[in-house]
Amino acid sequence: MSIRETVLQSLSAVGAQHEAKFYADLFARQDAETFAMIILDPRCLKNPLLEALIAALRILSNLQLAPTLVVGALEDGRTSAKFQAQRLARDLDKSGVRASKLNTASYGLIKEVQKTSLAGKMPILEMTDRRGKMNLSALVTALQPKKIIFLQPSGGLNENSRRRANLTIAELPDFMERGVFSVGQIRFLDCVMDLEKSANARRSYVIASPLNLLGELFTTRGSGTLIRREAKFEIGKSFKSFSRPLLTRALETAFDKRLKSSFYDTPLYRGFIEGDYRGGALFKEQAGLPYLSKFFVLREARGDGIARDIWETSCADVPAFVWRSRMENPFNAWYMRKCDGMQRVNNHSGDWRIFWKGLEASDIGDAISAAAAAPDDFGPQNSES
Repeated sequence: MSIRETVLQSLSAVGAQHEAKFYADLFARQDAETFAMIILDPRCLKNPLLEALIAALRILSNLQLAPTLVVGALEDGRTSAKFQAQRLARDLDKSGVRASKLNTASYGLIKEVQKTSLAGKMPILEMTDRRGKMNLSALVTALQPKKIIFLQPSGGLNENSRRRANLTIAELPDFMERGVFSVGQIRFLDCVMDLEKSANARRSYVIASPLNLLGELFTTRGSGTLIRREAKFEIGKSFKSFSRPLLTRALETAFDKRLKSSFYDTPLYRGFIEGDYRGGALFKEQAGLPYLSKFFVLREARGDGIARDIWETSCADVPAFVWRSRMENPFNAWYMRKCDGMQRVNNHSGDWRIFWKGLEASDIGDAISAAAAAPDDFGPQNSES
């Protein structure tokens, strides 16, 4: 068994092995320097968090992934940044992880970072002047990382003593006024807002702990705080409102099944499709009631909070509806938190959970029957999930 296969098996501890393999392969197809940028709170460079960080970085190295590690970006102190970067480089070397330490004031820094990442070595960037020309915003603009992770002991942002799992960029100003945050957290959040003012590419920001770094990267169930742009949607009352080839490809990719051409024969009641066709909700009608025919998020977009955006946008327009899901669907736990009620139904097409939301009590019986009798939308060699 190869080192890569062994590592992927070990990642089953933070999520399903197939999920970890999907993200590892996805990351490997990206330009090396765009994989992720990890900004380190100096407290994470002390044990036991340092040991957890080194262990996680070693796994990434074995997967031939090289995130850019940034030291000193959110605090002042030339000497401390140099010391921390040196210690990190030394400990990575001892653990067998190839890394290269660079100062952000170095001439030709970006080319060196790209060259280092391409060689499979982790760039360690010591930022001895965080207000200098190559500050954090300049680094992000030049390197265009897909994900920026701020590692600190708290592991995320809290609101009323509870972890806030998701935040949109639009929510940040009000959220910052209500909460009490550390100096590092405030500087990071300020930086996020500055970056998004001129961002020309989609990226996500995460505040997490070194203890949960692998879970943030390789599963959709992170335990930190994810910050990202709110999704924008195309909304229509007919399939003509959307690109049929793009929609078909998205549905077949999301469900990993071939869609029947007859799917488009039944009129659309309402459709909500994310601008890049990474997810959406499609409503038809059954027995005169809105029926959520398809709710989907492409795999690479899962964990980005897009499901919440789709749900909230569609529910604002279609407040009462019914839908169904296979009993084995892993998304059922999420549906249970969103529905007003559920009933299990077994018929010729399978074993279903029928969910509803916003319906009058007098409509629930008909809604259950209609959802259970809805046609399968995928080919005869497959069954709908």
